[in-house]
Amino acid sequence: MFWLRSKLFWKIIGLYVLLSLPAVIGLLATLQSRLSAQTAAQHERQVRSVLQTASRWIGQSDNVPEMLRSIRMGLSESQKLWLVNEQGQPEGLPEEARITDVTLTSGIRSAFVEGESFRYVRTDPARAEVLVACLRVDTAGGKRLLLMSSDPVFILEQSGLISSMTLRAVVFTWLTGTFCLAIVTAGVVSPLQVMSRKLQTTVHRDDRDDMLLNVSDRQDEVGAVASALYQLEDQLQDRIQSLETAGREASASVNLLTSVLESMMEGVIAIDREQKMVFINPGARRLLSIGDAIRPGHRLYEAVRIPAFLETVEESLKTGDIQTLEYRSTRENAYHVLVAIPILKGPHAGAVVVVRDISDMRRLEAMRRDFVSGVSHELKTPLTVIQACTETLLNGALDDPEAAERFLKQIDQQSERLLQLILSMLQLARVESGNEILHISAVPVHELAEDVIRDFRTVAAARSVSLKQSGADELWVLSDEQAVRTILSNLVDNAVKHTDSGGTVTVELRSEATDSYVIVRDTGEGIPEELLGRIFERFYRVEKDRSRERGGSGLGLAIVKHLCQVLKATISVRSRIGEGSEFTVRFTAGR
Repeated sequence: MFWLRSKLFWKIIGLYVLLSLPAVIGLLATLQSRLSAQTAAQHERQVRSVLQTASRWIGQSDNVPEMLRSIRMGLSESQKLWLVNEQGQPEGLPEEARITDVTLTSGIRSAFVEGESFRYVRTDPARAEVLVACLRVDTAGGKRLLLMSSDPVFILEQSGLISSMTLRAVVFTWLTGTFCLAIVTAGVVSPLQVMSRKLQTTVHRDDRDDMLLNVSDRQDEVGAVASALYQLEDQLQDRIQSLETAGREASASVNLLTSVLESMMEGVIAIDREQKMVFINPGARRLLSIGDAIRPGHRLYEAVRIPAFLETVEESLKTGDIQTLEYRSTRENAYHVLVAIPILKGPHAGAVVVVRDISDMRRLEAMRRDFVSGVSHELKTPLTVIQACTETLLNGALDDPEAAERFLKQIDQQSERLLQLILSMLQLARVESGNEILHISAVPVHELAEDVIRDFRTVAAARSVSLKQSGADELWVLSDEQAVRTILSNLVDNAVKHTDSGGTVTVELRSEATDSYVIVRDTGEGIPEELLGRIFERFYRVEKDRSRERGGSGLGLAIVKHLCQVLKATISVRSRIGEGSEFTVRFTAGR
């Protein structure tokens, strides 16, 4: 009985009622009108037949009053008969009164003229109309008129009964049609309701398939619809599977692309034609200092406040060409390069903005320039001295033994300086490239420190610098012996060169639970704090003129730094102007 709650069921039944009810009412009205007309005609025929019979009998009778009485006795209670003359005076029965009713007298006169007259007359306001029939009769006494009044009560009762039966028949037929239509509609609506319930997404596919197969067994349009839906269900499932596969692939591609973009060091911002951001990766937030409050949907100028940046992006959108810009970010003190790539077509038309930090590249370029400049200066000075000495010797000084000896000693010193410079550069190149061969073993640092101090004692004495060792009497580290010796030699050499006469250079050895320390401390002029980060660069000198006078190549500390990196040791420096410097090398236990 679920079909009773169907909207389609009540729409069909309601439409049937709306269309059929006026037809039924019209049919009943037509039948009622026809029945009334037939009733009136039947009544008139009956009355006419009675009048014609009475007229014939009265015309043949010698005793009119007696015949009139006899005829009246044969009439029903609702019928009355008179024999009247042209003045409306009843004849035949002297006891009857004269007819004075205007309607009746008018009918009498019309009947004398036309031969008959049939009229419905209401003689009593409280009663229904009666049929008054007049028929002209030729008697021995001349022309007379039979006047008959007939009350159609009986005929109307029969007519009402027939009308009632007709009404009941029509209503029964209409209700039967409605019931049959309801059954047929229920037969159509019921499977539609089942399909409507089973075709919901919450129903398992097997249940839907079983329902569609059962309904498709019907040999009608509903079965054809169910069969078509079953085929569409298969096609839909195939389509859904293909869409799910495509969706998973697209989601995987999007996730991969998002992961790649978010893991990039470069900043990536995607904007539309109105410069609204649709994507921004963490690299862009870091490089452009964009806070978390700025999200996709904000305008580009809300995230970036660099006029040249915004002008470059706008120019790319306007011209449709790739635009580049290199600028210096004053906030981070870094150099950035911007590439604006326009997207001209498609639903995501706009531009992709890529920002890359080139500060390291610029620093490397500066280091390269400094390196070339340093090498040029370092090579130029000894070569100039060698060239000058050679020219002097060739110009005649060779004949003077003392001058020749002096110039040859200078040539030897400068050649040695060039050799040491070249060897230092080669060693630094090997360490930086990772080609330095290390032999890891237990290294007696205390013995290496004693050897280095012994080697530099003559140089220190020539500069009136005191050189000593302190701290632990014995210190072992797991490292490469030659590399540790080079570190100690370069640190001690650097300390001796930058310590004035009367100063002290101390090599301190210290051992803790997990780490071992080699500390080289001097009492020289010290290093400005702002320059501490650059002293390990190649050819960098705090005081270039005085450093050249002291014979430094500018590579010693750079070699120390890279050897510490290779040995997985750390080097740090502390210094104060006028108080000296302290270099600390920390060796971690286990390497």
